[in-house]
Amino acid sequence: MRTILFPILILLSNLSIAQFAIVADKDGFSNIRDSAGLGGKVVDTLHNGHFVYCFGTKENWINIDYTKRKQELNAYVYHDRVKCVSDYEKIPTLSKYDSVFVKDSIKITISTQPFVRSKYHLTYFKDSPKYIQFINGKQYWGRDGGMPTTEYRSIRIILGNKEIVLPKAATDNLYEPSIGTAQVNYDRKNDILYIQSSNSDGAGSYEVIWRVEKGIYTDRYIAYGF
Repeated sequence: MRTILFPILILLSNLSIAQFAIVADKDGFSNIRDSAGLGGKVVDTLHNGHFVYCFGTKENWINIDYTKRKQELNAYVYHDRVKCVSDYEKIPTLSKYDSVFVKDSIKITISTQPFVRSKYHLTYFKDSPKYIQFINGKQYWGRDGGMPTTEYRSIRIILGNKEIVLPKAATDNLYEPSIGTAQVNYDRKNDILYIQSSNSDGAGSYEVIWRVEKGIYTDRYIAYGF
């Protein structure tokens, strides 16, 4: 019995802290329910690899946020149907507050730059004209209506002899990056890099994760409002 419960307890302990995970079910997909327990209604199905943000457990069920069809949703999934991104091999930084991550032939460099107001079109709330609603017509993260001060300049990845630079779309509308919170994990078996960071000006906190699969940037997921 102990050999069965031990890994489960470790997983539940890991999920006591809010964090990113991916769906990882032996069937290739997992049912998502509106409440914890088998009595909960199945409201969705997520395929393996789908990003979720875990908030902890309730009777072996994990409360998750996720995005699907441009909708932000909340539901429950059984604990052994997901895998924490932090469980994958960690790529360490050169120093605690460095923006360079290195291991073997892998190197990731994250750089930032000041936000230049003149380069962007700002839309203000009509009823609160001091507060920004959109930047370049899109929702933005990192400031709660205020003017951003910093943004990402680039995220560069070296995999052996190959260099990848994440496209601008990967970092669009992400402001106030906190380099010291960034972390990188590597699924060596499937050649997938996960880069994530917790960013904030205080009130406008958010978490972002990017995925680079077999040397190609595929997607990002942003968790916020917690």
